[in-house]
Amino acid sequence: MPDIEESEMEEEKPNLSPEPDDAQELEFRPWVLWSGVGLAAAVSLGLLVYTYTGSFQRGYQQGYEEGSVQGFNSAIESNLVKEQLNAAAEQNVLGVMRLHSTSDATLRQAAADTDKAFGWIRNTEVRLESEWQLADALLQRNLGNDALKVLDSLAGRVPHHAEWAYRFLRSADLLTAQKKQSGAAKYYSLAAGFFAENTMPEMRLLALGHMVALELGASLQSADALAVWKSRLAELESMGDETKPLRSLLQVHMAEQYRCTENRAEAEKLYRAALEGIDPAKETRPEYAAAYGSALLELGDAAAAEPLLRQAAENLSNQPVHVAARLLAMRQLAAMEQNRGQKALALGLLQRVQGVAEGRVQPENSFWPCLFDQRGWLQYLTLNYQAALQDFQAALSNTQDPLLMVQPLEGAGRCHLELARPEQAFPLLQKCLELRQTHMPSDKSAIGRLNLLLGQIYDQQDKGSEAEAAYGAAVENLTADTPDEQDNRRLAMLGRAYALGELRRWQEAYSAWEQLIPLLDEHPDRREEARNQMRRIKPYLSAETPDDASGENPQ
Repeated sequence: MPDIEESEMEEEKPNLSPEPDDAQELEFRPWVLWSGVGLAAAVSLGLLVYTYTGSFQRGYQQGYEEGSVQGFNSAIESNLVKEQLNAAAEQNVLGVMRLHSTSDATLRQAAADTDKAFGWIRNTEVRLESEWQLADALLQRNLGNDALKVLDSLAGRVPHHAEWAYRFLRSADLLTAQKKQSGAAKYYSLAAGFFAENTMPEMRLLALGHMVALELGASLQSADALAVWKSRLAELESMGDETKPLRSLLQVHMAEQYRCTENRAEAEKLYRAALEGIDPAKETRPEYAAAYGSALLELGDAAAAEPLLRQAAENLSNQPVHVAARLLAMRQLAAMEQNRGQKALALGLLQRVQGVAEGRVQPENSFWPCLFDQRGWLQYLTLNYQAALQDFQAALSNTQDPLLMVQPLEGAGRCHLELARPEQAFPLLQKCLELRQTHMPSDKSAIGRLNLLLGQIYDQQDKGSEAEAAYGAAVENLTADTPDEQDNRRLAMLGRAYALGELRRWQEAYSAWEQLIPLLDEHPDRREEARNQMRRIKPYLSAETPDDASGENPQ
């Protein structure tokens, strides 16, 4: 029998102590499942060699039996194969456990093909757990798109247990923070459904609340936002009374949207509905306090609203799930301070609102034009016209929604007028009027007010016919019995009377001054001016004009 070289023996020996992998890199090894077979074959071959070198006379058959059968059994009984398999399996398990310290590239590679990465795991529960650990690690690295690949693969395979409801809720929160809105909405919905299946109504309401908060901060302009919120409100109503507080929160935000677009009737209806859904004595969540306080303030009960709004502003965080309610409370507190005459304090609150909203509310959200418009009018009232103009321009640059454009258009136009730039004011006010006539024809007061402003600009430009027509439209629309509206009506009537005189339409001018006199009892200087104008015009009238047509003799 020829001698067997020692080097050849070395090549045939199995490697029983493989080098451990780098703990920082996750390397999945499906071959581990078959390593037992390879090891047994190597041990068998070693025993076979030993048999030949010990005694050739024992014969090939006996050697084969001892090497192939008895040797294999001996290796198994000695736990040699089991220990090797366990050692390799432990390394794989440790790799899964160390996912959070693995490189981004390795995590993303695993996410791209989870079957390849985790196919070696035969136990279903262990595999689901491993994939979840991968998804969570990706989410914490802000790799939301990669995480969604893994989550979407998991969604239809996991058991509907409470544990997975919590996990999907956590995933949705992290996706929300990364502005993955559609993915976040999916997992909020799944979480809510799983909580419902496990009879956990409070957690279900929490998941739904996070979904509503996501939608409140999403990239939605006014009309689209209202459509989404109406659909969500109908869904919540179908779930029973337990969703009433959340519905109230949504109703208040809808009311704010209507108020921003000057649909006051619809806004008031929603504020009243919101009050019916929240019992402040029972509901302690600060987001509901924000909703209830806002509704109270808008319906005229500032004293009851203030403590609720302050509670919300102080206790809500800047996290995405709370930020919409906190911003609502802060804006309402600013409005309250403005009504008290504390304009500087109100302005400071609105500056803070912008700081909180930056990076948390999507740039396309209708929140922004509404905020800039609110702050612009506050700046206007403090006579800071240049700063107000910047806010109104910011509002206009953040929306193409005609309903959200009307107020900042008027504000910007007024600022230009105050800054003695009528030529820049005119196109803004003209566009505002056109939008109101198209989208808000029933708001006669606003249409009249804009016509008054346009009439004044025409006057400055010596466009008598245009001025008279604009003043006439203002008089026709300014009919409400409020002090401000009556003041504007008198100004429009004065402007029209002067314009008619300049146009030498004497009969109409005389009648216009005549109609004004009964409205000027509290303005003696203007009343005397009206009489003087009537005396100046009288010689140009026809002989049929009675001297005392108004009951007053101008002579």
